[in-house]
Amino acid sequence: MTKPRILVTGGTGFLGKKVVPLLREKFEVDVLSRSGKTEVQGDLTQWNAGLDLEALKDKNYSLFLHMAGLYDLTASKVDCYQHNISSMGIALKVADALKIPYFVNTSTVAAGINSSLGSVKPYDLNFSKSFPDAYSESKALGEQLLQNWAAQLIRGRVNLRLGVLVGDSKKGTIERIDGPYHSAEAFNKIRAMIESFPTSLPLPGNAQTRLPLVPVDKAAEAIVKFCDWALSSQPQGYQSYHLTPTYGLGVKELYVSALKYQAIPHRGITLFDQISESVILKVSKFLAKFPEEELHYLMNFPIYDTTATREVLGENWCPEFKEYEQVFWSGYEEFVSHR
Repeated sequence: MTKPRILVTGGTGFLGKKVVPLLREKFEVDVLSRSGKTEVQGDLTQWNAGLDLEALKDKNYSLFLHMAGLYDLTASKVDCYQHNISSMGIALKVADALKIPYFVNTSTVAAGINSSLGSVKPYDLNFSKSFPDAYSESKALGEQLLQNWAAQLIRGRVNLRLGVLVGDSKKGTIERIDGPYHSAEAFNKIRAMIESFPTSLPLPGNAQTRLPLVPVDKAAEAIVKFCDWALSSQPQGYQSYHLTPTYGLGVKELYVSALKYQAIPHRGITLFDQISESVILKVSKFLAKFPEEELHYLMNFPIYDTTATREVLGENWCPEFKEYEQVFWSGYEEFVSHR
């Protein structure tokens, strides 16, 4: 039986390198990139991605998986617009031109960071207040473009909001220090102060905040399953899902874990968020070099509703942090020992 053929962007990045091998087990896969080392050479910053669309029509693609984009919380508005909004439009235009019936997009939970809901729904976008950075705003606008796309030949558009990607659940391998790993970096910089602090440590955070950490291998498996689901279930119109754990990790639990695995003795932790966030961010950056843009998310992540996701992937598709805590930190140690 002939495998369905799919077109993939973003197949060479941290996530893509995990996704593509899994896709090849189920589908014929053409990866589109600028590298010259993939099946299709193209550039989503160019008109029609610089592709010969007529030549590609004979491929009869069944699905377009769009994972390309810019992930950088400090990136400029111009760069974010080009890579996360304009490129989305080009990808959709290519999919329409090639008569690809299903389009799956990987976005980010940062798109819903402004939500006023107690439990953020995967469709929720709130443009009534400023976003914390150009990255999150551009991803939200990219989702809006996907949702409102006047599709001519694309029958189903599926949006997957990924949680915070961390090292894989088996070895913990990472390619850079990012997100929750900054907690260990910060504590190491102020180790002496922590060890001599006479009472419990006052650290920034809110007891209600849950960190939506997702091992990269589990995210990859989920994306592949959604591609398979899209072709078998044939969804119509626009649908969106959160690829996040059911519960997530508390901020205090992250701090305790980081201190434990760095073997830093302390007298307990007290979370505080009563003073101005801007002051907290500045002080944390000054004392411990914790990036302000990263700490903002750590203090403000809402709860993400995963009800619909679990109906597709099952209840236990994403492990909670305690299940892979040891390999999480061993992956971090492996990375820092070679930098």
